[in-house]
Amino acid sequence: MNWLQTIRMALKAISNNKVRSFLTMLGIIIGVGAVISLVASIQGMATLSRLQYEAMGTNKITIYGNGLKSADWNDLEDTLSIDLKDRVKGWSPQRTYYDWQSKGVQYRSKVLANQKYTTNIYFGNQDYSTVTNMRIVSGRDISAADCARSSRVCIIGEAVRKYFFGAMSPLGQHIRIGGKSFEVIGVYAGKYGGKLNTGDQLVVLPYTLQPLMMEVSVYDSRNYIIQAQTKDDIQPIVDTINGKFKSRAGSNGYFECNSDAQFQEQAQASSNQLALLGGGVAAISLLVGGIGIMNIMLVSVTERTREIGIRMAIGARRRDIIGQFLVESAAVSCCGGLLGIALGCFGSAVIGNLLIKQQTAAMSGWMPDIEHFTVLPSLPLVLGAFLFSALLGIIFGLYPANKAAKLQPVDALRTQ
Repeated sequence: MNWLQTIRMALKAISNNKVRSFLTMLGIIIGVGAVISLVASIQGMATLSRLQYEAMGTNKITIYGNGLKSADWNDLEDTLSIDLKDRVKGWSPQRTYYDWQSKGVQYRSKVLANQKYTTNIYFGNQDYSTVTNMRIVSGRDISAADCARSSRVCIIGEAVRKYFFGAMSPLGQHIRIGGKSFEVIGVYAGKYGGKLNTGDQLVVLPYTLQPLMMEVSVYDSRNYIIQAQTKDDIQPIVDTINGKFKSRAGSNGYFECNSDAQFQEQAQASSNQLALLGGGVAAISLLVGGIGIMNIMLVSVTERTREIGIRMAIGARRRDIIGQFLVESAAVSCCGGLLGIALGCFGSAVIGNLLIKQQTAAMSGWMPDIEHFTVLPSLPLVLGAFLFSALLGIIFGLYPANKAAKLQPVDALRTQ
């Protein structure tokens, strides 16, 4: 007997007991659906985290330090510009302006007061927009000439633009910070919906204006942002800078150079472990479904003992009997797997998107807004779940199939 005929007989046996076959599939359906929903939802959360980090800048390295002399910081800048120029795509200071008098930012009579809203004011160079992945939507960026001339210019975030200017163009207008006037030359695209008290509420000035704006100590605190050429360049840059400058901070200072990639890798590893754990727990229901298949196949063997005897009497071989029952159990399991995949796709879209919405709301204000995406299982996950369900059908169908094949034709024919 050929395999095509075996498959037809197996499918006919399933169709003759539709309700029982569906109830047998139910364990597989629930198991596959649960595995896909859980793993895909966790993967969706990991994707959200990765996109948010990428929105803040790819291949980004940050330096925080205190206790180094100005000569040390100059040496650091030379190291980035000369020694590491083949590995560094761009770098910029990110020194914070502290408005000790709390006057806030002013435009004419309107004030964005620090008592109510915190405006992030930074000193950066011509690479600041590049290394922070900020995009100019109108006007121009800070140039090297602006830094060299200490030009009183600034770029504002979307929240500042909305608050002061509304529908009016801010370009060429002057705002006051610390009692000094600065011309607005550009506007950054919003990453946080243009809301106040978020990363969109910022102003960036040329870094050479820091001595004009505030007192700078010989042992001042500094922050730098670096963008590596490639991901492979990140660790050599971090190792070089830490090895050369960390010891210069002294016992009363600190110096740290690290990369967001390290945090992303840790978060990805945690997500992978959580996905394995969730998938493992959900896979238990698959095993229960497999046991259900074995149970119903044993019942089927008992019910069809006479049929088996007739087939063996007219020449069916032992392997034909085994093949028939294995195909039948695998067909039940595969059909359950397909229905489970459909359930898993629906579940991952619903559960994953609810989790992402909740996470986005919780992190609103300090993590960038990401364009909405639907959580769906990956192709390897779907294929893996389907093949595993088929394998379960074969494994748990072996014992009933073997039992059917061991029946003696004479004994089977005596069965009523």
